[in-house]
Amino acid sequence: MKNKNKSKEQKMTSNQAGTSIQDVVGKDYSLWLIGFSLLLTFVAYIPSLSADFVNWDDQDYVSNNLIIKDFSDFGKFFTTSIQGNYHPLTMISLAINYAISGLDPFSYHLFNIIFHLLNVFLVFKFISKLSSQNIFIAFTTAVLFGVHPMHVESVAWVSERKDVLYTLFFLLGLISYLKYIEENSRKQYILTFIWFLLSLASKPAAIIFPVVLFALDYYKARKISISLITEKIPLLVFSAILVYLTMKQQTAAGATPMTEVYGIGKRIFFPFYGYMMYLIRFFIPTNIAAFYPFPPINEALSKSYLWSPVIFIFTSLVCLKTWRTHREITFGFGFFFINLVLVLQFFIVGSAIIADRYTYIPYIGLFFLVAWLMNQVLKIKDKTAYASIGVVSIIFCFMSFKQAGAWKNTAALWDNAIENYPSAKAITNRGYLYQQEAAYEKAIEYYNRSLKLNVIDKEVFLNLGSIYFYQNKDSLSLLHYNEALRLKPDYIDALNGRGALYAKQGRNDLAMADFNKIHELNPKYEQAYKNKAAAFFQEKKYDLAIEEYKAYINIQKNDAEAYGNLGVSYLNKGDNQEAIQACEKAIKIDPKYSGAYTNMGAAYINLKQYQKALEYLNTSFKLDSTNEDNLKFLSLTYLNMGDTVKALSFFEYANRLKGQ
Repeated sequence: MKNKNKSKEQKMTSNQAGTSIQDVVGKDYSLWLIGFSLLLTFVAYIPSLSADFVNWDDQDYVSNNLIIKDFSDFGKFFTTSIQGNYHPLTMISLAINYAISGLDPFSYHLFNIIFHLLNVFLVFKFISKLSSQNIFIAFTTAVLFGVHPMHVESVAWVSERKDVLYTLFFLLGLISYLKYIEENSRKQYILTFIWFLLSLASKPAAIIFPVVLFALDYYKARKISISLITEKIPLLVFSAILVYLTMKQQTAAGATPMTEVYGIGKRIFFPFYGYMMYLIRFFIPTNIAAFYPFPPINEALSKSYLWSPVIFIFTSLVCLKTWRTHREITFGFGFFFINLVLVLQFFIVGSAIIADRYTYIPYIGLFFLVAWLMNQVLKIKDKTAYASIGVVSIIFCFMSFKQAGAWKNTAALWDNAIENYPSAKAITNRGYLYQQEAAYEKAIEYYNRSLKLNVIDKEVFLNLGSIYFYQNKDSLSLLHYNEALRLKPDYIDALNGRGALYAKQGRNDLAMADFNKIHELNPKYEQAYKNKAAAFFQEKKYDLAIEEYKAYINIQKNDAEAYGNLGVSYLNKGDNQEAIQACEKAIKIDPKYSGAYTNMGAAYINLKQYQKALEYLNTSFKLDSTNEDNLKFLSLTYLNMGDTVKALSFFEYANRLKGQ
């Protein structure tokens, strides 16, 4: 009786603790909480809607990606990898964006935000089901997932469409699996398998999904049995297949482990450091940047690296101590670690020690753990609990809003990265933007800064070689191309640049040697065909130039300039009809390409069709009134038509321009 009275007394205390959140917003308060989570998340990403593409992977995924620009050959989405990754559904989604808005980035960013909002909703549903309908835990996990600043990279970066998309199917698969556990439903198992395949088709990182299912088995206290393992076998088989394909494709793309750069004595600390930094940034998401460099190669590791194993050991001991009594703790850390393990740099791939985007799914485990701990401490003070999470969420929303602004354009992205972590990679990418803008002196300044941090960066030497090429500083250009090739003798881009330089200098034997080597290394490297054709043209070997231009066009069918140059080659050979056909194709690709109209005009002059020639030459003049060749052809046409006044007028105008 005494215990019963105490129970009633406790119940009264709970009821008298204050107005509950349910009393404030009504019976269906979960809908209000979901709405608040989605609204706050959307506000955090408003800057993304006006953002541009950036020069970090967006060229490969969107701007220069021919795969997404038409649906005529649908099978190509399933047979082509991008940057060594196989993700056909991601490519299809980007192709839909291209069909909607071409290269206007708005729809791409909007889709990323929509997928992220859907993921916020699915996190709520997943955690709600996982926690036996504990709305506070579900809300806390979902809203923190939505607005955490470390998730900005996954949403604000167009190239990370694969992240938000694979997570969508990943979460649907986890929800279906929980239903399968509860209902023992074959339908739910099949749905789990389907969602898993769709997640795999969005990003190879989904290969970890079957292992996460074992974590759910542990949390739900499923008894270990043969059937528990065998039900995962079909999923594990597909994971193994994609692991093989991904490794094969990434090796072909050059993304092989670079373990030789650091000795084992340093490498052993990298996974622990990554684990520690992801935990620290979970609680203190400041100084966020697009790029976090590895430690300097020729310096000792800092103390943070040396102490990092202690953090991993500590959290492991916590899990070991609580794995029977408080499964939530072990599950939270386990979910975090399992989804993170593939990117902890056990084998060094890439040039970043950590990356914000790698936290997108793993942090769900930590959000859940924090929510559960708060629920344990504040379970009879739900107003305090919700108010606390509301304040934290609003702070995170403000931080994410600010960080999303760092992805506004390429300049903002790399300026932000350099401000927080002045790495060689960030400085190089900022320099490359200056190079694209033809601000060559500024680009050279940044490249030289980059080389002080990484003296073996072959791409920097390549870019410097290219700049000096355009500045007609041939000796400096050759010096830097040679240095790039010293670092990587089969560096195709450097061979192409040096070959173009040799051709420019009239050293065609050396140029041909470089171009021929490129063809041996990669017969589909189209730029070498184009440069080789230009070299043959200089030597007046027009038949050979035509052959090389055709080889180039066979690979790159949408280059108006290449068709124009092919037309000039035919023109110089004396084949006017072929010249006209080539120039017509150039104009079809680019109606504002003035050179093609000029060359067609020249061909019609040769054919003595002066009225036709005048038509095309005048069109060229309207597009570019300073084209010296076009002015001379106009003068010649009027002369042949007997209009000496106009002929002389254009001739004098051409000479005035030449003298300026």
